[in-house]
Amino acid sequence: MGEETESVANRLWRDRAQLREQERNEVQARLRIAEEKIAILMAENDRLASENARLRALSNPDAGSARSETELQMEALKGALMSLIARPADSLNS
Repeated sequence: MGEETESVANRLWRDRAQLREQERNEVQARLRIAEEKIAILMAENDRLASENARLRALSNPDAGSARSETELQMEALKGALMSLIARPADSLNS
């Protein structure tokens, strides 16, 4: 009877460990998704900031600090590329 009780306890312990490992893996997957979403949102924020600066420059062309259209386009492109770079390689293939 003692061995049977120990065997049941071992199975329960193993099942609990597997459940914790599965939960950890699910949390890690959710974290990766959240990190990807943050990178995308940051790139979008950069793009919008560049677009706002471009529109301000167009509405006030005499401003001394207005950047050229090319510089603004380069900054927008940089933001878009940064979101691609921030993604893990495996998410680009899916």
